[in-house]
Amino acid sequence: MRYAIPLLFLMAASLFAQTPGTCELGTAEADLDVGDVFARVFNTSALFFGNSTFYGYHVPKLSGNSPIFAAGFWIGGRVDEEIRVAGARYTRYEMWPGPLGEDATLPNPSDCSAYDHIYVVSRDDVRHYLETGVATNDLAEWPAHLGAPVLDGDGTISNYNLEGGDQPAIMGDQMAWWVMNDVGNVHEGTGSDPLGIELQVSAFAASRGARAIEQATYYRYVIINRNSFPIDSAYVSLFVDADLGDATDDWIGSDTTLSMGYVFNGDDFDNPTYGIGYGIPPAQGYQVVQGPVGLPNGRDDDGDGAVDEEDERLGMTAFFTYPHIASPYSCYDFHVATTVYQIMVGSHCDGFPITEGGMGYQSGGPATAFYYPGDPVTGQCWSMANDCEGGSIPPKDQRLVIDTGPFRLEPSEATEVVFALPFALGSDNLDSVTQLRAAAHVTQAAWDTGFLAPQRVEFEPVPETFQLQVSPPFPNPFTEQTTIRYELPEAMRVRMTVSDALGREVAVLVDGEQQGGSYEVDFDGADLAPGTYVVRFEAAGEERAFSIVKLR
Repeated sequence: MRYAIPLLFLMAASLFAQTPGTCELGTAEADLDVGDVFARVFNTSALFFGNSTFYGYHVPKLSGNSPIFAAGFWIGGRVDEEIRVAGARYTRYEMWPGPLGEDATLPNPSDCSAYDHIYVVSRDDVRHYLETGVATNDLAEWPAHLGAPVLDGDGTISNYNLEGGDQPAIMGDQMAWWVMNDVGNVHEGTGSDPLGIELQVSAFAASRGARAIEQATYYRYVIINRNSFPIDSAYVSLFVDADLGDATDDWIGSDTTLSMGYVFNGDDFDNPTYGIGYGIPPAQGYQVVQGPVGLPNGRDDDGDGAVDEEDERLGMTAFFTYPHIASPYSCYDFHVATTVYQIMVGSHCDGFPITEGGMGYQSGGPATAFYYPGDPVTGQCWSMANDCEGGSIPPKDQRLVIDTGPFRLEPSEATEVVFALPFALGSDNLDSVTQLRAAAHVTQAAWDTGFLAPQRVEFEPVPETFQLQVSPPFPNPFTEQTTIRYELPEAMRVRMTVSDALGREVAVLVDGEQQGGSYEVDFDGADLAPGTYVVRFEAAGEERAFSIVKLR
């Protein structure tokens, strides 16, 4: 049973005050654009929404559709007897560029702009450097001195020497890395004192493996307590404004066995809104694939059969939602640190627990930390499809928070939290939930087995005789037919397919061995609906992809 936290406890003044700086917010942004997903990240703790960017997350990548409007990182905990948080939604962000020194001091308390940069590197960047000796700026200037991870190649662990054989420790196939802190300025959004944390972030994606991996992104947060006092009862959360295509017809749910909250459609058709709509609706997940090492709690958090063993990591420990309009149970006022912390703990902002049934607020059902854990596919109570009161809950524009905690950080101690965002498209709204669960097993396994772990890129010269040449389809756009021309230097297996904007294969143009020579393949798309399609050409381990547009 959860109880309201006494206000005197929450509001107590701390003896461990932390003086904030006067830095400007970061303006850096960067893109992940490998595999079948596009994601824009920012140097403010925000994801996918920021600066002038709206709908900065697209999957399938070339579809033009977005399952997420905005997301962001929150952290909160107790310093002495005071609740402190750093978290924001759309404005008044509470993270600033750069690292922290001893006692959580800023390198320059009035100017953090020297660190306002997000570094993006890929395995292809490293491969190109090994082949040509030409490095991108971010590859050449990889900030190992700030904590960016390195694969040692020159025998000196403490440096970054690209010419000597060092490489960025790239997770997946493309990775963005940046560093932030919560001391750079006043926390105007929540009114909280700074915690004194440094946050080293790696966002990454892969272009190989199962489709579930190619359509997912990962976010690894290394959290370092740079202050001279401990942070106790700490929680980390991922805030999400979940506009799954059309924002007005969404349902949500939680799967505690997969440590995942998710969004899906309330019916079988996702209408276009502002030009964004999937038609057949997918499902989008938000998964804690690695939580922090938790405080003893009497639970088997990692599912290994042991309780509270040393170094046991947490999964998702709470899942909260609130409407986009004010209501008695909405916790709509996020301008108070205690409000944010209550949600991170897994209760309503007034301290009352979530209760199963209805809208989850004083419903008379048992207390829980998870909104809508029932299976909507089978109609299980409590879900938005079955409110336990003989009805369903109308779909709407959803906000949700995925939480993990509590944990404790001693001075100079670090922990890490990793979120994955799996995606799936089924035959209807409920089948998409079923497919999403299958995808979440894959994204979890990809992290657990080390499939996404950094691996050295080795120089592999391409034989001089190999010159794969593929011409872009012409005409493009087309109305009935377009032609793809290619040339093979020798006999090899060729596969050429056409997929729609949702990644579904609509035609196989070539699939088999072909002799060396020139070829011309006509694609007849007269019976296809207007829209964007992707031609993929695979031969000898290489791939070419072209977007084509059917006009009518």
